[in-house]
Amino acid sequence: MKHALLWIAAALALSACWHGAVKDPGADKARAELNRLEADPQLAGRVPVAIREAEEAVKAAEAPQKDADLSSYLVYIADRKVQTARALAEARIAEDELKGLGGP
Repeated sequence: MKHALLWIAAALALSACWHGAVKDPGADKARAELNRLEADPQLAGRVPVAIREAEEAVKAAEAPQKDADLSSYLVYIADRKVQTARALAEARIAEDELKGLGGP
């Protein structure tokens, strides 16, 4: 899966070299959300794999596309990956708090 995303990102970057390619503005929002997640010391260290996957998806979304539908799709995937990484990190915090309270 990881290698497939890298190949997709590389192909997308090359295709952006042709005229008419534009970057979806939603990619900037996904990047900002990822940066916020990475800057939060309580969250960032808990889910490094999910953050790495989100980073790859955001990079793919930032590559200009000739196809607006593809660009929107890549932004959607990037946004979901960032949200998933945040949710996983928050869940790990909750699990740790539950353990601290003597829970399961």
